This record gives sequence, C-alpha cells and structure tokens, in this order.
Amino acid sequence: MNLLRIRSIYYPLTVPHPGRLRRWTRRIDYGAADVVREGEVAATRYSIPAPSPKTCGKRIAFVSDFHYRGTPGDRRRAAIVVERVREWNPEVLCFGGDLVADACDLGALPELLAPFRGIAPLSLAISGNWERGKVWLPLEYWTGLYDRFGIRFLCNSGISHGGFYYYGSDELAQGAPCLPDPWPAPMPVILLAHRPDTVIALDSFDSLRPVELALCGHTHGGQVRLPLIGPVYASSRYGCRLDYGLFERNGGTPRMIVCSGVGSCSLRLRFRCRREVVLIELV
Repeated sequence: MNLLRIRSIYYPLTVPHPGRLRRWTRRIDYGAADVVREGEVAATRYSIPAPSPKTCGKRIAFVSDFHYRGTPGDRRRAAIVVERVREWNPEVLCFGGDLVADACDLGALPELLAPFRGIAPLSLAISGNWERGKVWLPLEYWTGLYDRFGIRFLCNSGISHGGFYYYGSDELAQGAPCLPDPWPAPMPVILLAHRPDTVIALDSFDSLRPVELALCGHTHGGQVRLPLIGPVYASSRYGCRLDYGLFERNGGTPRMIVCSGVGSCSLRLRFRCRREVVLIELV
C-alpha cells in the first residue's frame, strides 16, 4: 500500500473517531479485574482465548508508563516490577512506552532497564508520547538504548515469535502510526500501541482483522479514581471511555487491554488507582 492510500484511510488519526469507538465494548472494568498480587505495584491477570493449540499456554507480561526519574520510590517500584515479571515467567515481556518523562532523567534509564536483561526469552518495546515528544532524539537513540539490554524496539515494525506476530505501532501524537498491508505473515497478531486511541484510530475497514490482542497504556487508569464515580479524567480523546480494562471489538476480536501503568506524571500522585504489571495467559 502506498503512502497516499495509507493517509487516505487513516489520517488525520488524532481527531476523534466516535463511529469506530462504538465498535468496542468494555468487558472487564477496574473493579472486576483479577488482581493476583497486591502491594505498591500490583499484578493483574487476564486469561485470553488462544487462537490455536500452538499458542495455548503462552504467557506474556506487559508493563508501561514508568515515567522513571531514579528517585528512591521509582527504584523500589521498578524492583517490584522485576519481581512480578520473574514470578510470571513469561515467554515475552512487552514495554508499552513512556519510560521517562523529562529529558533530564534520560541518564537514569540504564539503571531501570538493566535488571530486565534476559528476564524473558523475548523482550519488546515501543515508544510513548514522552519519547516521541523529544523530537531532537532520533528513533535510533531508542533502538540503541533498548538494544544494550537485549530488548527489541519496534516502531511500525514487527517480529514473529511463538506462533504470534508482534507488531509495535508508532505513537499517535508525535509519530505516524500505520499497519502493514498486507500483514507479512499468516499468523495471529499481538499489537502494541502506547495509547488506546491509536487502536481506535487504526480500526479502519478490516485493518485489524489479524489482530487477536492489543496492549495499551498511557491513561494511567485515570490516576485519580473517586468512590462510586471512578476516574475523573483520562488522557484520551474519548474521555474516560477507554481508561482501563479489557475491551472487545464487535465479534469478539480483537481484544484490547488498557493498563494503569507503574508511574505517574504531571500530577505526581495516585488516589485509589493501583500501579500494576499486566500478566496475560493464552488459554
């Protein structure tokens, strides 16, 4: 597919697409999520139907939105994340973007990533808005940073592993997300997209047909959740409609998990909103 046709289907991506949003239904909300480990960083488990016997039993871990500054609290929470991932023993570990916030904290990233080296047979990462917002840093910078710790960086690119094709989308606000046409391999796809708005924006015609599961962060679960009300705000063009949980597109697939992440940014507190690692098992 040439660039002109891609843009005629997808762009402008950053405007709301309410018609596409109506194709999606939340199946598991914040209160119904299966929290299998409590604590400063929780572990939340999702059981997803395996698309084939070959993929049954596969385990994936997903972490996002560290916003790491190297403070004592950041180090403590990162150590808990490593512990949670090791306990799960996943075949694939996925990082969902926003490792850092301010550019002055970039030097702290090696100490964040080093403990994850070799923690899973395959580790993948995509960019978030905070990475792509630093427009003076080329994508090669992030590729090189992750590569130092055995993590493969994906930006509108993918890799086949364990019966799945893992595809990492570029970030919506500062990047140019797109999907391959045609998909390069006849196998089910796991899509990594920093924010759920990207998945909605890319849901054009049958573009998501091979996708079994999309993994997203960015919203921080609202970060502040009030009793009986829920989140007061989520960073999304759709308000709090996509703040957290498991969503299904009409027909059952793809499914989309939106996690609350590990860190906080702008407003540096959480209220009744857990920090979490997401654990996924194909059953």
